[in-house]
Parts: sequence; C-alpha cells; structure tokens
Amino acid sequence: MLPPSRYSDSPHLPAQGWSYRVPSPPRIVVPPPMINALGLPDLHIDGESSLSAENNGFGKTEFLRTVTYDNFVVANSYIEWRYEERRTAQQVLPFLYLGPVSAARDSHFLQKSRITMVLAVRNTMSAQAKLLGSKAAADLGIETRALDVAGNQELIAAFPKGIEMVNAHLSAMYQLQQSKILEGTTSMQTLSSSAPGKVLVYCESGNERSACFVAAYIMAMYSMRLLKTIQIVQAQRFCVSFDDPSKILLQTYDAILQARRDVFQADGDLSTQVAAGSVSNSGPDGRRQEAGTALKRSKRTLDEAYEDDMDVDGHERCQDGDGFETREGYAPFHDRFSGHS
Repeated sequence: MLPPSRYSDSPHLPAQGWSYRVPSPPRIVVPPPMINALGLPDLHIDGESSLSAENNGFGKTEFLRTVTYDNFVVANSYIEWRYEERRTAQQVLPFLYLGPVSAARDSHFLQKSRITMVLAVRNTMSAQAKLLGSKAAADLGIETRALDVAGNQELIAAFPKGIEMVNAHLSAMYQLQQSKILEGTTSMQTLSSSAPGKVLVYCESGNERSACFVAAYIMAMYSMRLLKTIQIVQAQRFCVSFDDPSKILLQTYDAILQARRDVFQADGDLSTQVAAGSVSNSGPDGRRQEAGTALKRSKRTLDEAYEDDMDVDGHERCQDGDGFETREGYAPFHDRFSGHS
C-alpha cells in the first residue's frame, strides 16, 4: 500500500488503495472437515468412483476392484496425531503410503507394512547427486522408482507418468496374485482382505512433493475434488504442507482432469445418440464413420464462425466494444478538496 505522505503535495488522491506488488491469485482456503457424531472427521473414500478411473485416461486399474475401504480414512485420524509421527510414513489409501525418506530406508517398516514398491518424488539435482535413494528397499528386493522434476512447476506434467508407475506396479501384483489363486497357493479370502501390492511415496520430508503427488493420485483415480482431497491427505498425515503454489498447481490439475471427464462423457453421449439413430454417423461422402469422427465434424469451421458473427436475425451482431459504451466510467483518482469551493 502506498503511504499517504506520497500524496501530501499532490492535488489528487487515489480513489482506492493500491500497491506496487505483482497481482496474485486469490488464496485457496481449505476448511477443516466436518466432525460426525463420534467426534471423527466426516471423510470417506468412495471406492465405486475408482471403477471409472479410465475416464481420465489411466489404464491398468483392474486391481482397484479388490480394494476394501470400509471406514479407512479415520484409521489415522489427525485428532490423535503425535509430533513424532512426522518421521514415519502413514497409510493414505489401503495400498498407498506417504512419508519421509527415512521411512524408505527403514527395513523393519518396509517388511512390516509389506511394501512392494517405493517411489521417490525428487528434484533432478538430488537425482544427479544420487540422493533420496533406498538401499534398504533394494536389499529387500523391493521395486524402486523415481519421479524426477526440475521444480515443483514440472509436477503437473509428471503426475500422469507417476500415476502410471503406481498403477502398472499394482496391476502386475494383482496379476501375480490371480495366478497364485489359480495355482492354489493363495486363497480367495486372502485376495479379498488385502491389497495386491503396497506403494510408499516419499520425498525429503514427506510433506511437500510427495504429498502433492498423493493428492493428485486421489483426484485422478477417485474423481475427487481438490478441497476434499487435501482434507483426506491431511487427516492421514497431519504434518503435510500444501502452500499456496502447491494448491494452485493441484487446482490446475483438477481442472485438467475435469476437462478429460467432460470429453469422455461427451464422446459417450454421442456414441449413445449414434447407436439410437438420433445422430447420423455418415460422412460427407456417405461412408460410415466412428462416433469420435462425428464429434469432430460437429465443430464449426472458421468461415462458419465468421458468418454467424456477421448476422443474427437479420441484424448485425454487436461488437465487443459496444458493450462498453454505456458503462459508467470510474476515475482512479479524485481531486483533493481543501475545505472551500
């Protein structure tokens, strides 16, 4: 805010307060979750929504059909959070853990939790210096993967790659579990009571890059919106840090996912209309075409768009500038009055 002394000798004063700082987007405030009658956060994960995860363009999701959620989110309620737990990993989903690098180097934890893959979300400089590795996981024969980014802004492009890593591993574990059932070495009861594999996602502290990735995974696979996703991640690991840039990044990714769902739904609706005969799926030459091609042909060409703008009901369409002619002006400054006319 500019100090009043700056205008002490000026005949004009600003009509509104203003400053020299760069404009910033509005803050994303995450409210605490509602508390139910038992005094626990009213949060839950809808497992049915994960069955349509392919709508977002992610494959190999058949393992999600075997995951049991029940009242899982309140298992590590932040109401019982202890400060020392920031050094350990927490289970955010039945098959997904979030924690610091120290958890990935803890052989006892990896064996006890039956971790089958560790995924490091790290800076490329840390990767070049061979930091944030997990020798303990390698010694135990656990798959080790890494998602390297030059900065947090690259995370939004790296999310799909990391999600595919997790899904590919869990899908492979699911196929292995299915083969054991066919061989008679594993019972159906074991299949229904445990996830086919478990993945630990970690970074230096387990509170920043890795937390953003876990939030992005939940939004992508469960069609969950940003605020509820952050509430769920924070309910399981209370020490996570979602600063304003991280929230804006996740909000952008949420919009991308929503756009994918809308396109998928539009393609599905068009296919239904074509099947019902309400929309023709024949091209200009009379040949049959796919529903996706019909959708593309439904878009206006540039010439058609110009023609629509030129004339509407016999009258020329108003230009954008016409809307400002009747708008009342607003003066950024007003005269300083000295008390006499």
